[in-house]
Amino acid sequence: MKYLLSSYFILLACSCFSQGLINNGAKIVFSGASQIYIDGTTGHYTNQSGGLITPSASSTITLLGNWVNNAANVAFSADGGGVVLAGAAQSVGGSAATAFYNLTLTGTGIKALAVNSNTVGGQSVFTGVLAVGASTLDLNSNTINITNSAVGAITRSSGYIISETNSGSNPSIIRWYHRTVGGSKVYPFGVAGSYIPFTFNITAPMAGASDYVEVSTRTTGSNNTPWASGVTHMYSPNVPYADGTIPAVVDRWWQVNNSSAVTANATFSYRGSENTLNALYSSGLIGAQYWASAWLPNNANLGSAAVVSAGVGAVTASGLSTFGPWVLTALLSPLPIELINFDGQCVNNNIALNWCTASEANNDYFTVEQSTDGSNFTGVTKIYGNGTTDLKYCYNYTATSISADINYFRLKQTDKNGQSKTSAIISIASCDKTNGHIVIANNGGKEVGVILTAATDQKLQLYVHNTLGQIIETKDLQAVKGYNNINVNLDNAANAIYYISVYNTAGEQLITKKIVVSDLNR
Repeated sequence: MKYLLSSYFILLACSCFSQGLINNGAKIVFSGASQIYIDGTTGHYTNQSGGLITPSASSTITLLGNWVNNAANVAFSADGGGVVLAGAAQSVGGSAATAFYNLTLTGTGIKALAVNSNTVGGQSVFTGVLAVGASTLDLNSNTINITNSAVGAITRSSGYIISETNSGSNPSIIRWYHRTVGGSKVYPFGVAGSYIPFTFNITAPMAGASDYVEVSTRTTGSNNTPWASGVTHMYSPNVPYADGTIPAVVDRWWQVNNSSAVTANATFSYRGSENTLNALYSSGLIGAQYWASAWLPNNANLGSAAVVSAGVGAVTASGLSTFGPWVLTALLSPLPIELINFDGQCVNNNIALNWCTASEANNDYFTVEQSTDGSNFTGVTKIYGNGTTDLKYCYNYTATSISADINYFRLKQTDKNGQSKTSAIISIASCDKTNGHIVIANNGGKEVGVILTAATDQKLQLYVHNTLGQIIETKDLQAVKGYNNINVNLDNAANAIYYISVYNTAGEQLITKKIVVSDLNR
């Protein structure tokens, strides 16, 4: 039977009419701006026995109950119109998936998927929109297909989509058919009141008319576990941590899968509460890494940002073309060693370097590399490792005849297969200067390093002046006896020229240096 709707219908669902609207095999055809409004929390729309809806371009079905599709079809025979979920807690379920054109979420409560592979955006026209608005959509271990490849295929105001499923293979997925269309596509994830979007800015689009990128994200129950399916280690190959205690990795996973080749800049967002990094890493820089039989590649090639412990943080990685499980970590491409520390200090006018490992896997030797400019490094010594071990080992090397004001060092670790990885860079002021020698280091960003060797514990004060001589900000510094490398963030510095001065408590100026802040993202 076919019903033609050309007006506005209100169906009331109460205790005596609790079924809402059941389409028992009928063909409902909308004409013009026809609307159906199904009232009441039990006002469900149930499609069964081959029922179908043929919408018009401006038709609307609004319901306060659940959407249930038990027919062996996708509920709509053509693209057009829209469905509005305007109630409290509502679900989209049944025995079959539905192909919505426009799907709008309003009202209160969480909207949840109760069946896999529902589609929003259309079956052939592909211009429909998922309007999340201020609502919350819980994927609930299901996949939602976004067939509209436009940037605005998903819209929101303050709402978000929940992808949290604590499983190594997260089934709560947004599959977005980007096809051959580029641009910045936002997967609007969120959890527990925090908006943590994943942005996929496509710079080299896919080639196929049916190509997609699917993304899921989750925090974990404890210490990064369960790991994503297929991941065998976090810190070091062949030495997995049974309890999952990974103090250098943010407690959130992303799974990114692509159906064909694509290049994009990706921004990963996370909650500050997921910064479970230990004190060695918890206030430093983090970057993105993906798993492909090992953790790759080096963070320095994929963008980095300061880790946050409150609110929401984000890291952008540019030029991605390989995908899979992703994490944010403070380790520069995790070494086949678990490096506890790498630092140095002045001893008798020489620089004494030391480092310790908590475990090693197939470790052949270390090369200590030195530089006077922080860019060009030369190997100065080779020190052999301890192969594969779960025991703690410490190493040391003394650099002599140091003449540069600032010296830079890094460790290059080589395994027995000839593969090498490089540690983070450390900087140390020259030790052959007189007591109290001080250096200011800056690389064009908002962070300034004050490096000095102090005769006693003492308080210092740092002043930041602009070119007009005005004080922009001041910082109190605490130096300890011996070597100091104090990092200072210039909170109020925009892109400009500044003069950095350091004074002691007697008001004596110890040093002044001109710097140029030119990159606020560094």
